[in-house]
Amino acid sequence: MFVTHFQRAITYLREAQEIALFTILADARLSAIFRTSPLFYITLPFIGFLLTVNALINGYRLAKASNRNLDRWFLFAASAVCAVLASTALYGAAIAMAFGYSFTAAPWFFTSSLIVAWGHQFVMFGLNLYRAFESPPNSIQRMHYIQAALSNLFAMTLLASALGAVVFTLLFPIAPAVGTLFALTAVFLTGLDILWHVAPHALKRTIKGWFHLSKPDVAQDAIANQEEILKLKNLKEGEPKHHRMFTCHDYSAVIRTMEIGAIKPYLLKLIQNKLQILGQKVDPENEKIKDKVSLLIVLKNAIENPQEISKKEMLATYPLAFQSFWTEKGDVEQILDAVIVSQSRHRLMEENNQLSMIIG
Repeated sequence: MFVTHFQRAITYLREAQEIALFTILADARLSAIFRTSPLFYITLPFIGFLLTVNALINGYRLAKASNRNLDRWFLFAASAVCAVLASTALYGAAIAMAFGYSFTAAPWFFTSSLIVAWGHQFVMFGLNLYRAFESPPNSIQRMHYIQAALSNLFAMTLLASALGAVVFTLLFPIAPAVGTLFALTAVFLTGLDILWHVAPHALKRTIKGWFHLSKPDVAQDAIANQEEILKLKNLKEGEPKHHRMFTCHDYSAVIRTMEIGAIKPYLLKLIQNKLQILGQKVDPENEKIKDKVSLLIVLKNAIENPQEISKKEMLATYPLAFQSFWTEKGDVEQILDAVIVSQSRHRLMEENNQLSMIIG
């Protein structure tokens, strides 16, 4: 939690600095004054420092993640490359100016950093759109990925504006008015990004509702996932008609509104089917497969002989079972979450029965 809040603070600081920087780039006179002021030697290296810290935090979160997937690896790699390129430009410009030289390559390094960042957002935009396509219609999962794709699209627009500002004010200042327009657009979008992140959750939900981007409620989500999975009666339980490469079924959603008596046989068939699939893998001695099989057996025993399951303990005991490179959450972890939801429903039912006996 501390790392998350610290990274947000770093991001807000960097974005505030970037607003000031692009405001200066929008006006030639301000830019000339800025280059001769002490702030020049503080602001540019500080932005580079914040980018470096952000990349280090992404690396730390990758190392500590329960699932070191494509998203986390790609984010770390992109942020590290951006930090190196931007820091070279920003530190280089400040140091060169201090010694009375001109670091002409600085804008090119900074431009390269923006291009890498834009490329990362573009790839994630396409990936999240495809994940939304793979997810069941009218489900929380689909809307989650649609919102993620729109976030990527916004970031791409912001980065394109910043790129245009750098190109038309530093690299090729042949159209100052165009550069000013791009710089002011970058300032506006960066300010909008900060406001969105600090806005109350209730306000965000209201705005999403205006644009029909709200996530469906639990009942709607359960129906959507049940229709996706339970209609496949001609196939093995829980197996889709097409291979889902970047997403997995949300089994927790399936059982949230399922009859209590139907949950146990459904989960047991699901686990048995997954065990059969893992048993057919090319290398059954693979440590990741062994961890997944072991965890599924534990879950099967916990269902047949009711006992509480702790996700934290399972993660510590079978860490490789949670690894799924192409997805945010792997199939085995989805099954584990479904078992935990099932136990919560049974516990709530027992508490209600006891309360009814006391009242009755």
